Amino acid sequence: MIFDSILLHSPTSLDVLLALRKDLLIGKYKTGQHLKKENLAQHYQVSRGSITHALHKLENEGLVESENNGRVRAVGVSVLDIIDMYDLRFWLEKRAMQILLEKDYVDYTPLIQVMNSMKKEMDKGEKADPVQMSKLGFNVHVTMLKICDNRAIFRAWKTVSGLMQEIISINGSYASAEETYRKHKSLCDCIIQKWSNSVQIIEEHLMAGSRDVYLEALKNISTERD
Repeated sequence: MIFDSILLHSPTSLDVLLALRKDLLIGKYKTGQHLKKENLAQHYQVSRGSITHALHKLENEGLVESENNGRVRAVGVSVLDIIDMYDLRFWLEKRAMQILLEKDYVDYTPLIQVMNSMKKEMDKGEKADPVQMSKLGFNVHVTMLKICDNRAIFRAWKTVSGLMQEIISINGSYASAEETYRKHKSLCDCIIQKWSNSVQIIEEHLMAGSRDVYLEALKNISTERD
């Protein structure tokens, strides 16, 4: 994703959502600062309706908060927020894994296709794009949640996971292509082959290193804005 500029001629609702989310994460709007829709619409060159839509999405992500008087204030993300989001993400993915293991039949084709794309990118060696590998790794989890076919779990997961992916994109911290592929290959193998220790695999994948990457990224973002 490209966050460094907004489309000059006709910004879309998605453009302003990405831009406003980035500005909240990097601390352009301080915690507790009130956000006026009219000023935001003028700054991002979009309609007031687009701002309202973006703020609604960001409130669901916990980046802003509506007050009783109708005003909206910036909240941002703390280290504790990341830890709490990862705890929630683990329980959601753990449950999705359990559902997949209990199913008699699952079409794993979408998951295999994502891994094939990741393998193709990794095989480029030094030319492998870490940004693309990160996106494909994220898509592995997206696909796992989709084939689980539980909409409530997927919606809850997408809210917290999407926000963490934005933090990585802003900071630019990515693991090596080989490491990214290895971790997600193991994850896919345990899903498709129904390993008995599948829940342990997903816990190790999320909690034994991945969470620290996000915490380090948030730390770097905080250092830059200070």
